[in-house]
Amino acid sequence: MRFDIEKLMDGSRLSPMHVRVLILCGLAAFLDGYDVAVMASATPSVAAAWHIRPGDLRWIVTAAVIGIAASALIVSPLGDYFGRRVLLLTSFAVVGVATLMASTANSENELFVWRLLTGIGLGASLPNALALGAEYAPAKSRTALVALLACGISLGSATSGLVAPPILDLGGWRALFITGGLVALLAWLPLFALPESLRFLTARRRSPEKIGRLLEKLNGNYKYAPGHTFTLPEQTSSGKLSVSYLLTPRLASATLLLWLVFFLNLGLLYLMSTWLSTLLNEDGLPLAQALRTAAMFQIGGVVGGFGLAWLMQRWGPYLVLSVSYTLTAGALAMLGTHVSNPVLLVLLILVTGNGINGGQVALNAVSATLYPTAARATGVGWALGVGRFGAIVGPFAAGSLMAAGIKLGHLFWLAIIPTLICAIAVTLLRLAVNRSAESTTPIGSTNPQT
Repeated sequence: MRFDIEKLMDGSRLSPMHVRVLILCGLAAFLDGYDVAVMASATPSVAAAWHIRPGDLRWIVTAAVIGIAASALIVSPLGDYFGRRVLLLTSFAVVGVATLMASTANSENELFVWRLLTGIGLGASLPNALALGAEYAPAKSRTALVALLACGISLGSATSGLVAPPILDLGGWRALFITGGLVALLAWLPLFALPESLRFLTARRRSPEKIGRLLEKLNGNYKYAPGHTFTLPEQTSSGKLSVSYLLTPRLASATLLLWLVFFLNLGLLYLMSTWLSTLLNEDGLPLAQALRTAAMFQIGGVVGGFGLAWLMQRWGPYLVLSVSYTLTAGALAMLGTHVSNPVLLVLLILVTGNGINGGQVALNAVSATLYPTAARATGVGWALGVGRFGAIVGPFAAGSLMAAGIKLGHLFWLAIIPTLICAIAVTLLRLAVNRSAESTTPIGSTNPQT
């Protein structure tokens, strides 16, 4: 007897198995966020210890992003071939070890290498964590659940900034990396409880009994029996699709617009995440206060991720994102006037974090639901990979401008331009997705149209 795996999974209610997968994928996202942000927290202390200007560390602060970009494009798609779980476990171990070893660096070159390796691990782990979470989430709440899962990234980054002052007081910048590495390695063990993606197992024609037993835990109305087989609606002959599929005539416009928004938004996100605490410190705030104030950017992302997920479930991601980007541009314009009131400063940074960081959470959810199973990890990986080039350009350009003596307010004003472009591109993306949905086979089986 043949069963449609999509119908069985999407017809299930939220079960303990769903919760376990989402929590563990969220844990991976949380630690990814921490390990990406730890360098931003360490930068002022590293610069002081090595007697150099913070702007001179721009290659090091972008090293992890370079590794993420390369890995997201080259390593992450292997999840569509070998499985999400295998690649997630392997890459996460690399993150833990490389973060720990960064604490031993005695030169800029050594620190660059360890941060580059950290990025290679992160670039493979995050897309597959998002893909695995998306594939287990029930269809009716998939976009919102993946958006909430991705909030772990912002929460991890915020935690890095909030815990940095006491850790720096206790052991200096090396203690930041030791803490991050040890926590990542300890969290690696619970990840072994993750099951492999059911859609991946079906696409690769793995053991029907293994698939059936997992389905029993997801859907209480289903009971496995010998002879049961499982299929996917979009099953291909090989069970896998290459990146060229993302650029077919039906998908090309949506894919290219998605890549543009990822490029600009991640450029903005990493610019703010990397340099905000340093900029605030150089602008007169004590280091501990600058780190905590900059952490509000990440807190805004967490709040924004939850808020945007709730709004997206009702009005769709595209309308919500376009409005959010417009509001963010207004907040950046006010920040550019050199706000001295600490309460207003925190409020504006929260709004900015809501739009940029929370916007990335929403974009991750969109990319994870836009493509069919056989190309999902490839689609998410390439969107993140292309976006990482923006994440390289953003902080590196800001570091170069800082070294040239740019004022803090002017940097905020420059950020308005890509923010408004994102608002326009998201609106065009909605039109592209709607046009594609009118074809015989929609982009994704659960893609929102609003």
